[in-house]
Amino acid sequence: MRSRLRSRIRALYFGHTQSAVRFQGVLIVLDLLIIGFFIGSQFIAEQRWFWIADMAIAVFLGADLLARLFAFGTLRRWLKFPTTWIDLVVFATLLLPAVLHNWGFLRILRLWTLVHGERFWNVLARGKWDDTYVEDLTRAIVTLFVFIFLAAGFTQAFFLGQHPKLNNFVDAIYFVVTSLTTTGYGDITIDTAAGRLFSVGLMIAGISLFFGIAQKAFAPQQKIVRCTGCGVDRHSLGASFCCNCGEKLAAPLRGRARVARGVRRFGKGG
Repeated sequence: MRSRLRSRIRALYFGHTQSAVRFQGVLIVLDLLIIGFFIGSQFIAEQRWFWIADMAIAVFLGADLLARLFAFGTLRRWLKFPTTWIDLVVFATLLLPAVLHNWGFLRILRLWTLVHGERFWNVLARGKWDDTYVEDLTRAIVTLFVFIFLAAGFTQAFFLGQHPKLNNFVDAIYFVVTSLTTTGYGDITIDTAAGRLFSVGLMIAGISLFFGIAQKAFAPQQKIVRCTGCGVDRHSLGASFCCNCGEKLAAPLRGRARVARGVRRFGKGG
């Protein structure tokens, strides 16, 4: 009975049947609503009903974490995924808002885990953009957005009030964007040693992130298929052999086909 229930939950989370796709689609919609609440709550004054929303989200996220733990079968396998650790951090900020109030901005990491998860791309447009140029570019843009949000959160948590014009999250966003783009208007500066080092880090990260997006936006489109010989997974669209070692390329295993193989592998190991 227990193994049958585990197989059922595993199929819902990682399967490709119609019912599994619907279930995964509902989870994605709920995730997007939660992420929207996380983003919006940073720009408005705290309201009494926030804690009710936080508790409801904590219940949902806790149930999702436990369901995935049960589906994976072992704690070690569950903790192997970076998304699990990120969700645990978000869960902690929801359960302990009084202790971790200044760290609420870490909840935006939920957006990063959503877009970097296979579930999102398997369900979105029925896997049309899974392992494509669109997926690569979207992930790069979301990574930049999440980084800006996190950097603004760190600015608010550690440097708020250290400049007359740095008083809220909007000011922090403004400071981070001007630093990332190396615009340097100079109207908001953090003159402490820690603040200057933080600004230098922002500028270096900004150049790297913007370069990464430009590279993905203007580079020739490639197909994603891992070479069994050398491990390179990016090749020109018409390539039949690896551009690095010359090994013949297998047909790319994409979308639900890859997920189905993952479910079978879990079934053998669980």
